[in-house]
Amino acid sequence: MFILPNGVIHRIEQVCRNFLWDGGVDFMRSPPVSWDKVCRPKKEGGLGLKNDVIWNKAVVGKLVWWLNSKPDSLWVRWVGHIYLKDANWQDYYPKANTLWYWRKICQVKLELQQAYQQQLWTNQQHMGYTVSKGYNFLRNKETEVQWHTLVWNKWTTPNHSFIAWVHHHGNMNTKGKLFNLGITDDSTCCICGGAVENLEHLFFACPYSKIVIDNVGGWVGDPWPEFNWINWRLAKTGTSLRLEILDATINSCLYTIWQQRNRSRHELSLIRPILIACFIVDELKVRFRGLGKRVLVRNEVMWLERLLERGV
Repeated sequence: MFILPNGVIHRIEQVCRNFLWDGGVDFMRSPPVSWDKVCRPKKEGGLGLKNDVIWNKAVVGKLVWWLNSKPDSLWVRWVGHIYLKDANWQDYYPKANTLWYWRKICQVKLELQQAYQQQLWTNQQHMGYTVSKGYNFLRNKETEVQWHTLVWNKWTTPNHSFIAWVHHHGNMNTKGKLFNLGITDDSTCCICGGAVENLEHLFFACPYSKIVIDNVGGWVGDPWPEFNWINWRLAKTGTSLRLEILDATINSCLYTIWQQRNRSRHELSLIRPILIACFIVDELKVRFRGLGKRVLVRNEVMWLERLLERGV
């Protein structure tokens, strides 16, 4: 019905951001990924959440559309009697002493003016303005990222997708990153202690991680390179089923290795890498077996059955 005050929207976003990163209301640390990126569509590298400021304007944009297209509406007639008088809505500017909420509605009209000039929305109700259309018009569109299909697919569990998503943004709080920020005085890998702990080392060059991904990669029948694996994966061809299963396998490795890294750092304990590889494969088999019933192509069914029978 009206534009919310900035302080209210900021507090709403703060609560949502804190819950996302910490599961509670209070989160005093800097988040690994900015809220602006979080609110982008998944294809643009975000989580698909709504930006509350833009969404609020898009909702109020429905009132602007009514003023453009529904002259017989009771609310539109009331606005015309109280505010517009005989003025044309398209050319109308509010007086400085009018109510705050009405000035905000008029401000939204100015932000949507270009869309109306381009006739993006007709006056027919079934083809007219919607909140989603207004939101997409008002937000800043970013370049589509190539890796979004690697992260989000039906074979990957949400918590694995989330960690993979943070990884692709390159903002995981490794000791190398924390050392560069001056938060810690030690940058060595929590697992092997033999090199600086950055994303490349932790997930693909660390001896512990190499044992895990070599065994899991051997199980899925597609060994992975040590570096630049994203470009390697994007260049791969094959059926959508095999590529999605490969993506789910990679995401599971990322999640589990990060889990073991945190276990090593905070609990000073570590499970043997071959056992971790077996755990990943067993967990994937349970998931693939449940979803495999949806596979209809016979060749793919046979390939999936052989994969589920294979061990590490």
